[in-house]
Amino acid sequence: MTYLLRSITALLAAVGLAIGALAAAAPAHADDHVTLTVTELPGQVRLMPGEKIELTLQTNRTTGYQWSASTTGKKKAIKVSKGEYTPSASVLAGAPGTTTWMITARKPGKAKVKIAATPPGGGDADISTLTVIVMKETCED
Repeated sequence: MTYLLRSITALLAAVGLAIGALAAAAPAHADDHVTLTVTELPGQVRLMPGEKIELTLQTNRTTGYQWSASTTGKKKAIKVSKGEYTPSASVLAGAPGTTTWMITARKPGKAKVKIAATPPGGGDADISTLTVIVMKETCED
């Protein structure tokens, strides 16, 4: 009887662990949309109209540097949101946060998102580029 009780307990523990692992691996969004997050520049992505990506860069406001985004190329191919700053969860003074831009593919074409890091007091900005190629939708028969 003790052997049977231990076997049932071990089986229930294994099932519990398996259910927990499946729940942890489940997608956070029920709508099955995948968000690609770009964290390093320069880079290039290919999107279909309607798809979105996030461009997230580390930001430390205590340094005085500021990010700004501009679009070149076929500007109507994409829409770039205003950068949104998220402070660090750290309690340490001067801990960096992030700035995130949402980029939405609109029409076929090639556009470049230029991110400029402007030093305090102005001066020459350090510019990095994300190339976004919006593909034509194809019909399969």
